[in-house]
Amino acid sequence: MPKKLKVGLALGGGGARGLAHVGVLKVLEAHQIPIDVIAGTSIGAIIGAFYALHPAEAGKLEERTKAFVQAPEFQESGLDLFKKKKAAENFFGQVAKYVKERVVINLAHSRPSLVGGWRVSRAVEFMLEDQTFEQCRLPFACVATDLVSGEEVIFREGSLRKAVAASMSIPGFLPPLQHDGHLLVDGAVVAPVPINACKLLGAEVVIAVDVSQPLDSAGYFENVIDVIFRASTITSHHYKEMLLDYADVVIRPNVGDVHWSEFRKVRHVVAAGEQATEQMLPKIQNLFEQKRSIWRRLFG
Repeated sequence: MPKKLKVGLALGGGGARGLAHVGVLKVLEAHQIPIDVIAGTSIGAIIGAFYALHPAEAGKLEERTKAFVQAPEFQESGLDLFKKKKAAENFFGQVAKYVKERVVINLAHSRPSLVGGWRVSRAVEFMLEDQTFEQCRLPFACVATDLVSGEEVIFREGSLRKAVAASMSIPGFLPPLQHDGHLLVDGAVVAPVPINACKLLGAEVVIAVDVSQPLDSAGYFENVIDVIFRASTITSHHYKEMLLDYADVVIRPNVGDVHWSEFRKVRHVVAAGEQATEQMLPKIQNLFEQKRSIWRRLFG
């Protein structure tokens, strides 16, 4: 008999834009597209962890997500500190701009983060039960970045909450998390879309979800900081595109106009994920048929 293909879903980082992952899962589930393993970065880590614990329950995930943005835990997260001023910044550039514009310079120099790590912990505790990777019903991995070595750290065992919190520790906004000899920050620094982690779980077909903002033309820079941020954005964009070359299918929800802190746009962003996935269904189904045909020729 032909071997069954192992399908992996790689959920990228992007703050509130990552709520589109919920819509992606809803459509894949409705059309019975099999998901065998999941990997997540940052917001993709918390969405992926929930679904790995509760596969085939995208509706439950959506309800939990909507409940979060109405809960005290969201207010305590500090995300409302960030207000959209311009369209466009990369994820980490906006954090740095906040430090520059809103925080007393001496204070910023004396602290590793703007807010305490307990804030993200409260959000993670609201969304996820206190479970381990081993208790997931689907194999799951999430990615963090070692701030010292610069290496990608892939979590596959132990506490889900701790691993997800590390994957979501936005540099500058939240403090680095110390774990097992590593000093960890947001996984999007090294893996904006966790293709490598997905393949490490054994995925032979990778469906990647990219919720980053497009690299729009920008012709106005106020100062040297804007120039530096723009250069960093360009580097990040090209690195992400290189990573996505290793995915078999890339779903890109139309959420580029959503600022990474606008979690209250949950309905709009989830709908964008649904629409983008519906558009990609023919390509996904054709890909599966091609892969099955190859396996039939090899093993049939």
